[in-house]
Order: sequence, then C-alpha cells, then structure tokens
Amino acid sequence: MSMVEPLVKKAYEIEKKAAASYTDGLGLIRGQGLRYTKVEEGVGRIAVDTVIHKHLMQAILEAQKELEKLAGEGAVSELKEVELTPEQRALVKRFAEMHLEIEKDMIKTYQKMAEKMTHPLFKGIAEALVENEREHHRILAELIAKYKE
Repeated sequence: MSMVEPLVKKAYEIEKKAAASYTDGLGLIRGQGLRYTKVEEGVGRIAVDTVIHKHLMQAILEAQKELEKLAGEGAVSELKEVELTPEQRALVKRFAEMHLEIEKDMIKTYQKMAEKMTHPLFKGIAEALVENEREHHRILAELIAKYKE
C-alpha cells in the first residue's frame, strides 16, 4: 500500500459524504423557492465540484491498486545499460513504433477534450494529460532512434 493511499481513502470518504450533503442541501434550497438564484448557483457549483472530487479520488484508488500489480519488485535503485541482441532491438523498436501511434492518437484526443471541456477541473486534467502523453511520445521516439537497425 502506498503512503498516500490512506489519505486518498480519507479524501474519498469525506468527498462522498459532502457530495450527498450538498445534493440534499441543493434540493432543500430549491424546495424553498431559491431556484435560479445566486444561492443555488453557489451551492450548485460546490456540489458539482464535490461530485467530481469524489470520483477523482475513487479513480486514484483504483489506479493505485492496478499500479501495485505493475510494481513487481518495487523501486529500482540503479538502472543498467545492456547491449541488446538484434532480435531484442527489433522487438523494442516495433513495440515503440506501435505505441507511438497510440500516443499520437491520445495527444489529439486529449487536446480536443481540453478544447471542449467547460468545467475548469476537467479542462485542467485534459491539458495535463496532453503534456503527459507528449512525454510518452518523446520517450518512445528516443527508443526508436536508439534501436534503429
């Protein structure tokens, strides 16, 4: 379990309770004839953000579980440079080329999402994902260049 996981779980539980409370409160505010008022707008905006926060924390928890399976032996203190056989070079190059196309598609997709997103949290996440995918693209391009035949 990562050191941050308990904090993410706590944040999820708090956001879950808060989302339910804001949803109920919004219903009460509307029931009091305050629909289409600044009060409803403010509470509604917080309710929307809180629902988003809750789902983001849930997604982080799920991702952490999957990442634990990928971690294998854990952190590596020192990476070693090895000489690859021609077969290994070809495999790495094919793998990187195949994934380079996927990364290009993801960059375009996240860019379009960022352009179309109206909520600032979603827009910010999409923009961050564009930069993350660009980094993946750069790493794969370096592998291709390094292991050309």
